[in-house]
Amino acid sequence: MIHTEWRPSQEQAAGYVRRQLGDEAAIVGDWSCSRLGWQASNEVTGGLYRVAGTAALAGRTLPWSFVVKLVIPAAADDPGHYNYWRREALAYQSGLLEELPGIRAPRCYGVEEQPDGSFRLWLEEAAGLDTQEWTATHYLNAAYRLGLFNGAYLQDWPLPDEPWLCRGWLSSWVAASEPYDDGSAWPPDTWEHPRLRAEFPLSAAKRFAAFSRRRAELLAGLRRIPQVFTHNDAWPPNLIWGGDGTLTAIDWAFAGIAGVGEELGRMYGLCLHQSLPEGLDDGAFPGMLLDAYGEGLNKSGWRGPAQAVRFGFAASAGLRCGMLVPKLVQAARQPAPDAEAAERFAQRCRIARCVLERAEEAIALLPEAGC
Repeated sequence: MIHTEWRPSQEQAAGYVRRQLGDEAAIVGDWSCSRLGWQASNEVTGGLYRVAGTAALAGRTLPWSFVVKLVIPAAADDPGHYNYWRREALAYQSGLLEELPGIRAPRCYGVEEQPDGSFRLWLEEAAGLDTQEWTATHYLNAAYRLGLFNGAYLQDWPLPDEPWLCRGWLSSWVAASEPYDDGSAWPPDTWEHPRLRAEFPLSAAKRFAAFSRRRAELLAGLRRIPQVFTHNDAWPPNLIWGGDGTLTAIDWAFAGIAGVGEELGRMYGLCLHQSLPEGLDDGAFPGMLLDAYGEGLNKSGWRGPAQAVRFGFAASAGLRCGMLVPKLVQAARQPAPDAEAAERFAQRCRIARCVLERAEEAIALLPEAGC
């Protein structure tokens, strides 16, 4: 993430404060601008700032705050690319995110395009539960809300058709991930390495090769199942539970059109990289998420084939192993310098086993899902 030092002018801040408070008579008092320490991995984010203070209005002193996101030009300037750098700014400018089923986006008070082509997004500061406080119930309720969100576009909500939305997010991501695969995961003797033998069965090479041969079929299958509007990066760091029970989804840079279930599969795959709360484990987690998501789909009114949902989920999660497994094999060649590094390697192996199982499940579902 490139850090760009920035601070709005008094006049600029005052204009947004009046817009937020809904009154041109508001007078800005003391205020501050501080860069948030949150680290983003996406190259299109040039910085996140909290602008906050007080304002005098009708004899009262009112608090106000914004999160200002700096979006900077990046290599991906093709709307078809999964990481098209203008997408989030365009999404807010379009009004598409102002009203959503099941979830909400932060209110956007302004999108400023700069002479260098970058954008500044003046967003509502969405406060809520810290991700470390999520319980199993929060995870399952989030899956339910995502089912409501996706399912609405299979019913009464029109599917967006804006040209900057990502179509085939996973196809684009898989293509961008291909350089990580140097072919070292294919030979059976690769898996004889002691660090890999300790974590994987001897059938791992054959299983990964079988997945690789069918990967294009999985991507094609995702295009054939029912399509929905998706956030495409919905997992705890981007989901905020409000005190009133609302679920706010932040960071809409990957928004697009995808197969039903894909949204949930990505959430599952990303959640494997963090510690799950009590009541969730690797074995039960996929089924519990699918059940909750399916309830949301049903509540939205959709009664489509469950096999299509399971396929979308499993394929979305399983396709991750196309990058994870080769990187894991490469890492195995380097000895772990300490116990902590060895534990991280073991955790990555656990994730790879989980997503490979999902890939195999998706391959088995291809005929049932009508793909």
